[in-house]
Amino acid sequence: MIYQTQVRAGETHIGSVGGHTIVSIVTPTLSVGATYVANDYVGTDHTPMSFTLARVNAGSGVIVGATLIDYAVASVAAELWLFSATLDMGHDSDAFSLTDAQALTCIGVIPFSTYYASALNSISTGTIPNGGLPFVCGAGVKTIFGCLVTRGAPAYTNGLVSVRLAALAD
Repeated sequence: MIYQTQVRAGETHIGSVGGHTIVSIVTPTLSVGATYVANDYVGTDHTPMSFTLARVNAGSGVIVGATLIDYAVASVAAELWLFSATLDMGHDSDAFSLTDAQALTCIGVIPFSTYYASALNSISTGTIPNGGLPFVCGAGVKTIFGCLVTRGAPAYTNGLVSVRLAALAD
């Protein structure tokens, strides 16, 4: 007797060894673009950055790397606040604050402090808490959402700041 086994299309992996690394780079469109002050939200009015980091909708993984690229060479401390759901952050260059409901969707915060400058840009490698920041995407999406908050007074105009995240996707 011969038995046949069928493998259905989908999430079945045969012979898969190792992780699945995904890198996502976002350059927010700055609605205002100005000299920011400490604790300002840096980004598009009412729109967080979207990082596609999962293999499938509602997927999960672990963020293992974060880099802030500062093309203005301002080299000012900042934080990237990450969320599992999209949220309205208000206006670019407004003071950053969270509601209680928004705080419940917070995945974590990645600080950027020490910068390595060249003539054209400066780069800061974020400090990932505990060496890895686990995440689970919301239903129907492969993304997590981020808000950049400055802890100093950089002069950014549109296109002068980018954030790159690297994740091991499950």
